[in-house]
Amino acid sequence: MPIEMPPFSKLYKQREGADKFFYETSTVSFTVTDDNGDGVEGAKVTLTSGNSIYSTGDTGKAGGASIQNVEYGVYKVSLEVPEGYNTLANYENVTVNSSSVKVNLTVNKKQSFTASGETMIEEDGEF
Repeated sequence: MPIEMPPFSKLYKQREGADKFFYETSTVSFTVTDDNGDGVEGAKVTLTSGNSIYSTGDTGKAGGASIQNVEYGVYKVSLEVPEGYNTLANYENVTVNSSSVKVNLTVNKKQSFTASGETMIEEDGEF
């Protein structure tokens, strides 16, 4: 009797002595830092793949957060940053394929300067 293979987008592990397949899961740890290497507090990270969506709470002072029980697969990462920061890139194709995965995300601190008594803050790369 042929064994039915799982869908391509998921990785499975067959339990010894059983005919059922089970999803493998991972703990995904994130570190959000600015362009100076300092942790960014208050950022929120979301992993998305099809109907699967996983989100962190806000990052702590060191910029760290994690999500447990993430199914193996390939995810898009979206990042919500606190006031005063810009994201540097979209993070596509983050592969989760082991029991523990670490993802480092870097953001830019918005630049500001004062001219004629008025403080200007960078928005989307412009003042």
